[in-house]
Amino acid sequence: MKLTPPLISLFIIIFLLPVLIIISCKKQPVNLSGITADATVIDGGNPAADGCGWEMKINSTDSLYSVPNLPIAFQTANLQVHITYHKLSTRYYCGMIANNPGPGMTEIQVDAITKH
Repeated sequence: MKLTPPLISLFIIIFLLPVLIIISCKKQPVNLSGITADATVIDGGNPAADGCGWEMKINSTDSLYSVPNLPIAFQTANLQVHITYHKLSTRYYCGMIANNPGPGMTEIQVDAITKH
């Protein structure tokens, strides 16, 4: 089979176009809108026994947040971590405040976490 100029052009487009698209894509930074902070993992107790589950205390502000997605590897009380997170619009009601119409605890989504 003899390759003609149109056939060669087609092969170039089929194989080089995806490569050029991948090369031209800009990589997005990991932290698009997240907040980065040093924090302490807090064991708020088992929610089944009126506890509040895993919480995160931000060291610089002493703010306490509920963390519904804390990875198992980081579920250690008083563990010092560095996190990137964003606040969720949801609030977590637990323990004694679960039955009271209070403000609840702001929930955060942990986007990245490392041990200190």
